[in-house]
Formats: sequence, C-alpha cells, structure tokens
Amino acid sequence: MPTPPHSRLLPWTEALFPAWEALNRDPLVAHWLGGAMDAERSRSTFERVAAHIADKGWGVWAVLDEAGEAVGAAGLHVLDGEFGVEGVEALWRLRSDAVGRGLVSGVMPAIIADGFARLPVEEIVAFTARSNVRSQAVMQRLGFLRDERRDFDHPGLSRDHPLRPHVMYCLPRVQEGPDR
Repeated sequence: MPTPPHSRLLPWTEALFPAWEALNRDPLVAHWLGGAMDAERSRSTFERVAAHIADKGWGVWAVLDEAGEAVGAAGLHVLDGEFGVEGVEALWRLRSDAVGRGLVSGVMPAIIADGFARLPVEEIVAFTARSNVRSQAVMQRLGFLRDERRDFDHPGLSRDHPLRPHVMYCLPRVQEGPDR
C-alpha cells in the first residue's frame, strides 16, 4: 500500500467508498462542481482515483479530520487537455462540515512537495470558478500565483452557467542550487 505524504491522508480503499459517495453528494461540493455526481460516475471516479494511487503511489488521497474520519479528497491529478489545460493539477474538495478548519492548507504542502519530488514538471496548476473565492484564497496561501492569461471557460458547462468562467493559478518548481 502506498505511503501518503502526510499523516492526515490515506489511499482510497473500498472501506472508504461511503466517504467518497458522501463527499460527492454534499451540496457544497456539488455546487462548485456544477452538479452532484450520479452513483455510476461516483463509482467510476472512485475506482480511477484508487487505482492511480495503487499503481503510481501518488494522486488524490482521502483527507482525514481531527477524529480520523475521511471528510475530503486532496492531491494531484494529471490533466490531459480536456479543459484546454495540460500538466499536473492540485485539487481538493471537502464536505461542508469540514470546510474552514485548515485541513486543505495542512495537507497540500506535503502533497505538492511530494509531487515536485516525483514528477518532472516545472509547475503545478490549480483552477476554480471565478466566483469560488474561498478556493482562490487557499491557492494563494499555498503560494500559487494567479495567471490571468490562462483563465478559461469550463467546456463542460453551458455558456450561461455562472461557474463557467475559471481562473488559473500556478505554482512554479522552486529551483535549487548554489545561487538560491
């Protein structure tokens, strides 16, 4: 079983599937994703996320709260150009009752450091709906920088959908060497 980069993270296993389902049914999560996942999509994304961690040793992990309950997901995901964006994305989502407790800010630095150690990328990106100022504040706390030139309209949402405009943030790899 892969070792997570932080003590508040676990690989997704079948025992955690109910937590994954609850996360994807949460009204706050559904709002920012443009709608709730149906049971079939929830199962298929769960299986894909769990398999990726099992195969690669990194990916999107289960986030544990102070009591050890899985209340969210956070990690890195390879973008395939589906949104007009390629590279590695930092992502997270938390159940409504877990928001605002510093869980994402607590685990993401370790996830990002692990990603830069494992992956030959020069940056990690994060994006969200323009109106999702809470996620943007987390991105900024984590050191991501806004790149307005790369903002985009989410192709999976209708032209008049209020979440269609997305903002892009980037976190460049810190260059190490004698000059730094």
